[in-house]
Amino acid sequence: MYRFGEWLKENRRLSGWSQVELSEKTLGEISQPAISQYEQNLSVPSIADIDHLARAFGHTLATVPWDVIDFGYGAKRNITKLERRRFDLKDLPQADSVRTFDGKTYELHGFLGIERESGEAVQLTQLYYRIRTVVSDSHVLAKRKNPDDELIHVKKRKNVRQ
Repeated sequence: MYRFGEWLKENRRLSGWSQVELSEKTLGEISQPAISQYEQNLSVPSIADIDHLARAFGHTLATVPWDVIDFGYGAKRNITKLERRRFDLKDLPQADSVRTFDGKTYELHGFLGIERESGEAVQLTQLYYRIRTVVSDSHVLAKRKNPDDELIHVKKRKNVRQ
């Protein structure tokens, strides 16, 4: 696993481009200073910026190697004593995946969710209120029964059925 900035720098160098040239390949959507910040892991790109960068390299969001890129949100926390409390948006990066009320499963990568079947990338802010179940290490961390309920930590870790 490596940081997003390392992935970006490696792809840029393999393409033989400078940061300025990469900025030009994004049609000016991403500035050279922003690329520098991303490569140094000083800033985390938005999903739109990741899309522009991926396209510059001939990738799509679905072909970005999400499973080996760390966006630097910190190690997933090990929650052992879960009380009945709200599972906030800021807690989501510790999870591996979420399932929504419409039956879609999203693999989580920092604050991005990648839908398993289509490869669609969605920011977690857009997913949060559609989430039914939050999973990490094959255990349910949080769930809600109805779309209007709060997302709540589960008291006891439950195994996910395969």
